[in-house]
Amino acid sequence: MKHILRRLTRTDLLAAIALVMALGTAMPGTGTVAEGAEGAGSKIVGDAAKRVAAEPAISAEMRYRVDAFGHQLVGTGNYLQFGLEQEKLVRLDLKLQVGDKLATVQEIRGAEAYWVRRDVPPIPATLGYVDLRQLRKSAATANAVAAAGVMPQDDWIMLGGLGRLMAALDQNFAFQEPKADEIQFTAADGKSVVKLPIWTVSGQWKPERLAALTEQEPGKAGGLPEQLPDRVELVLGRTDQVLPLFPYRISYFRTPPVEKNVKEGAVPQPRELLTLELFNVSRKPIDAREFQYQPGDQDVKNLTPYYVQRLTGETKLR
Repeated sequence: MKHILRRLTRTDLLAAIALVMALGTAMPGTGTVAEGAEGAGSKIVGDAAKRVAAEPAISAEMRYRVDAFGHQLVGTGNYLQFGLEQEKLVRLDLKLQVGDKLATVQEIRGAEAYWVRRDVPPIPATLGYVDLRQLRKSAATANAVAAAGVMPQDDWIMLGGLGRLMAALDQNFAFQEPKADEIQFTAADGKSVVKLPIWTVSGQWKPERLAALTEQEPGKAGGLPEQLPDRVELVLGRTDQVLPLFPYRISYFRTPPVEKNVKEGAVPQPRELLTLELFNVSRKPIDAREFQYQPGDQDVKNLTPYYVQRLTGETKLR
């Protein structure tokens, strides 16, 4: 919990974006399932996580909106996922406008190394490296952590990408019954309109997961940090689509407290913390060289000890 709050105080807005996008991975332990959590909503999210993880290649463009500490930001990017094994090769490229400057984040999870480069003006660009072989070795010795699937909290790309993020949402949120719907969008040719049948499913924290996050007893009211959501909403393709149950949209919401002197019965409108949209999704072949990184003459910071310490630190909490 202290780690989360430290990251939220940074001036690096893209670090805040990455944190909110990965909120589903932040919870330790197995927890108990909320009433109704094993219904159709939770089943469809669990199936979606398995299907995304099983895809040998995914290429998608991205859009995202984020509300971070009073800043409303809009950005774009690209997502690549490759490989049949559990240890996916993953690449994420993000960019957005910060004032009159372009900010970028690049994360590449290769076979043996994870690279993260952040260039968010006016802060100088940074490049970090994690030795995944050493991290796996530490995970193998930390049996409690490995068994629970708990790894460094907010690094969904390093941990396996979109499939990992979906699995974490399934583990941490209890989802309601899915609702059938349809979205329309302009095709890649820029002219024709495509209709996509979808499921919309909304979830809230499982009690034990929320209790662990707020360090409160289950069922007791706990103060949830302002920048953490109380609800997540997913837009999934139907099972008869080319990419069944693919998550085309992931949105995090926070319901504000009821203000004094507000009319009785009035329901506060939830605040949209972050929405991630994926489009132009395909299974087209991906060159494995996309997941290699050459640092050249850049200064590289070895982040491996930091992540190993976080991993073993979580073990001590078990």
